[in-house]
Parts: sequence; structure tokens; C-alpha cells
Amino acid sequence: MTSRKHRFGRIAILLIAAAATVALITRPSPNRADAAGQKGEATKSGGEAEIRKANTDYGTALTAADLDAIMAFWAPDADYIDESGKQTQGSDKIAELFKKSLADMKGTKAVVRVQSLKFIRPEICLEDGVVERTAATGIKETNRFAIVWTKTGDKWLISNVRDLPTEATDLPSIAAGALADLGWLVGEWTGEGDKTAVNLKITWAANKAFLLMDYSIKQENADPLDVTVRVGWDPRQARIRSWVFDSTGGFAEAFWAKDGKRWVVGTSGVLPDGGTGGATNIFEFVDENSILWRSTERDVDGQPLADAEVKFVRKGAKK
Repeated sequence: MTSRKHRFGRIAILLIAAAATVALITRPSPNRADAAGQKGEATKSGGEAEIRKANTDYGTALTAADLDAIMAFWAPDADYIDESGKQTQGSDKIAELFKKSLADMKGTKAVVRVQSLKFIRPEICLEDGVVERTAATGIKETNRFAIVWTKTGDKWLISNVRDLPTEATDLPSIAAGALADLGWLVGEWTGEGDKTAVNLKITWAANKAFLLMDYSIKQENADPLDVTVRVGWDPRQARIRSWVFDSTGGFAEAFWAKDGKRWVVGTSGVLPDGGTGGATNIFEFVDENSILWRSTERDVDGQPLADAEVKFVRKGAKK
């Protein structure tokens, strides 16, 4: 059961099936983790002033009820989550939401007030704030929000917005804003690859402090394998990381970095028999019902493994 052939076969199953971090239960490797996306200490370096100005200009666009001016602040692949948790993806669909409310916005003065800014990297900033709307009658209405700003070229664009509850007792965790960009993964998924079938369920933990991934992996001539992944925000290192545990006693660690519509995940850890290895895994958003997962730079005890690819489809989605 510990032969080289068996171990490599077992590891190949894990690498193909556990898409979130390739459940390659291997030893943490600082170099591998750093390759996943830490690009140095985040710095404000003028970015704070730019974002504050963007907020002011955005409030002006809302006051004017100018759809083109409003949408100029949104990235093409942005997503918006309302207070009930309903998600709208893509600037075109978000624009449709604004079209329905523009008539009610006319004559209303909007002011965007920044409450806090936190730079994850020089080009990514998390903002908590409030939109104050004052009607012609003098009646005021406030809306709390969390925004992820991403700098593209010389312009800051909104990549994610989440409406927040009015009551402070209903606030999400501090980590919720940092993890919001992974919200599209939530749901139940199925995937197949190399005679391997995978069921994947992704949910939010309480207060959205963590993203929880549970895998059930089945392959011909092998015992079923269960893998649990907890994805969280590391405020000390200002980056997203995850921890993996499988039903055989293996464990792994990974760091995540966003690259457009992809997430690059550097993974490494320890196998149940003490073996080590690592991989660089990529999650690519195809559409709201499908994920393309690839694993490259895979190795076990220093020996390379072939690349792997799996397409995950959301359960219940029309094919």
C-alpha cells in the first residue's frame, strides 16, 4: 500500500479531484506560496486620494442619474450583491438594475462617504462606506456598502459591491469584504476527470468569515475520499489563504491571488505517509454555471507529475 506506484496513483487522484487547492496533501513551501501572488507590502501611495475622489465623482454621477457616468466606474466583469444575498454579475446586467431605479433617483442628491479604506495590494483596495440620498422633500436615506476597487491602468474601477445591513449587529465579519470576490464559487458543483467523479459543495461559514469547500471524490478501484477546505483572509499578511484536510489524515496549505477572471492558488503540504509535494492550481470563471480548473507545476517528493484539467458544472444548470 505504500509502493511508489500506489502513492503516485493516489496523489494523481487528489490532484485531479480536489479542485479548490488540488488537495495535494503536501508540506507548506514559502516559495510556492509566494509565487501565488504576494507582490510586496501594500501601499497607499496616492491611491487613497484617488479612491476618495472616485467616491465623490461617483456620488455626482448618482445625483445626475446619468447611467453612462455611473457605469464608467464599474469594471466589465464586476459583480453586485444586494442585502438579501442576490448576486448580479457583469456590468451589462448591473446597468439594467440601475435603469430600473434611475427615475426614482432624479431630484435626489447622493453623497458617498468613505468610512474606511484598506489596501490589499497597491492595485486593490477594500472600502466600507455609506451612500446618503436626500430627496427634494428633505427625507434622507442611507445605504451601507463594501466595495472592492481595482486599479486598471491609471483608473480605479469597482470590481465588487456588497450592500450591508443597516443594523451593526448584522454586520458581516471583517474578512467578508476580502473574500467577496470568491462569492461566485458558492453552490454545488460536479466534475469528472480521468475516471474520477467529484461532488463539490461550497458555502459561507457564519458571518462570511470563511468560505467552506467540501469534496466527495470517487474513482474506480479506490476508496472514496472526502476533502474539506477552509478559505480565509489573513489580515497579517493581507492575502487570501486556505487550509486543506482529507479523510486519510493528509493536510495542505495554499495562498490565493486573483488574475483577471482566474484565481491562482499555490498549494503545498504533507501526505499521510509523510511524503511531500506541491502544485500551482488555477480556477477560471467561465460563466455563472461552469468553472475550469487546471493544475500545473505538480510534484511529489521532487518528482514531476503531468498537468491536469477538470471542468466543474453547477448542479441543476442547463447544459
